Amino acid sequence: MFTSSSKSSSHTIEVIHRPSSRPVPQPKEQVVTDFAKNSTVLKDGYKAPFGYNRNLQTILSSLTRDPRAFPSHPDRTYHLEFADGGNTRIEVSVGDDAPDDLPTYIGVHGMAGDVNAPYLHEILASLIRDRCARGVVFNLRGCGDSSATSPALHHGGSTSDLGAVITWVTMKWPKSKINVIGTSLGGVITAKTIGQWGDSCPVSAVALVSPVYDFTASSKAMETQFVSRTVFNPAVGAHYAKLVKKNKDGFDFEHWAHTRPTPFPPSPLLPPLPPLLPFPAFPDQELSREFLPFAQGARKDSIMSSSSGTAPPSLFSSVASASTPGSSLPPTPSANSTSFCLSSAPPSSPIHAHTAEIKAALAKSLRKITSGRRILPQTLTKFSKGFVVATAHYLSGDEFMVDTSAVNDLPNIRVPCLAINCADDPLMPGEHLPRSQAMESPFVVMAVPKKGGHLGTFTTKWWKKQHGNRRYHTALVEEWFKANETLEQLRPRPRILHAQQGFVYPEGHPQMAFRETTAVYLKLKYTRPIYPKSRSG
Repeated sequence: MFTSSSKSSSHTIEVIHRPSSRPVPQPKEQVVTDFAKNSTVLKDGYKAPFGYNRNLQTILSSLTRDPRAFPSHPDRTYHLEFADGGNTRIEVSVGDDAPDDLPTYIGVHGMAGDVNAPYLHEILASLIRDRCARGVVFNLRGCGDSSATSPALHHGGSTSDLGAVITWVTMKWPKSKINVIGTSLGGVITAKTIGQWGDSCPVSAVALVSPVYDFTASSKAMETQFVSRTVFNPAVGAHYAKLVKKNKDGFDFEHWAHTRPTPFPPSPLLPPLPPLLPFPAFPDQELSREFLPFAQGARKDSIMSSSSGTAPPSLFSSVASASTPGSSLPPTPSANSTSFCLSSAPPSSPIHAHTAEIKAALAKSLRKITSGRRILPQTLTKFSKGFVVATAHYLSGDEFMVDTSAVNDLPNIRVPCLAINCADDPLMPGEHLPRSQAMESPFVVMAVPKKGGHLGTFTTKWWKKQHGNRRYHTALVEEWFKANETLEQLRPRPRILHAQQGFVYPEGHPQMAFRETTAVYLKLKYTRPIYPKSRSG
């Protein structure tokens, strides 16, 4: 561990990093160590503008409405459906006519954010502009205009969704170098995903900005600090209560049972298929008419099958969507569906079964949130310990917070990772930062300014003259990725395997299974009808 120097000790950045113990460090390890020692932005330190305390900086980080790094466009918008029926919306900065080998920066927003998060676009703007790169942003489950279509909400342990997006990028642009930027809750998801992926991770470099590593410490701070208890906690809780009310049908188990896909059936006996390479393209004129009906007709057949007491057949064909949104069709119904897996013994379903206790806990929490009798919404901490815990298949809030925190994932990170946390962050107190865990991996460097709040680090006029009109963490992230440009262009790509119903997943990670689809398909499939009661006996 060593600390950078600056003109004033009050502006010093605490730098936490332990160089590799190898006689000859790997190039990735050497880049991290060189950055920790020689970074100009780290050496200059950080001074907050006069009057900008931690709470003001945290509030301004969400209220600032800087222009997006790139405009949203239908031809550059994609939709993925996950193995449990959840979905996300992806927006890309450049079209398919851009070179495949452009570097790609994937942005992961934080709590109460979406693809338009201003703090995320500020970081992406300089990266994709100055480095002629490709920007990719996506909604965490249920955020923005991505409706909840499964009884699961995003949380710190939602690593499969980010893993699916990263895998989708490797398939769509196989020659592109991939970097990931995670902010706030998105930083936790990013750290856990990269740590769990280990040596086989296809990402080249990572930047974490204000990640809330320890949910137990964060929850305690939110409930004890005055401003956090009276402003942040109820405000974010109200946002999530509104989100759940808008998507309450998505958390209904009966509805989900009729709409969820089954990419991993219980006992498939299917012939082998070679590994999938890029997305296959199917021009509209080459599709037979059996693939043209929308999902509404398939859902009708499913209802009739369930009401007759027999198990419904597989509803969706194995046709994968084309990668160009304008010409792609959703996975459409086919009564004679023929899907294939890579081997005769595919992995068991990664979707956890909902026990009676979990269903009862989720139903109870859902009633509390959507009840019209509530005068005030739940705080974020109560919402997380009740509703989110149940959607994540937990009954204990304390166990959930420990398991979904990223503290123990830092030592497993095997790609260059910069983590930026301010010591006065009201949501992640500086005394609880996982300094010792960060030092267990020579690929991780943690920078801790003394001030800056949560996603704040607004700068003075003097600093802007030296480094440009941007926040401190934005300048540091840009310098970080510039330092990593000296590394090899590509990390190993995952081997892509087939599942049922057009789903694909990286080898060894069936929980990251996904298929590309369309907004129309998702809307038709998950619009709630009135289901007939299943016959018993």
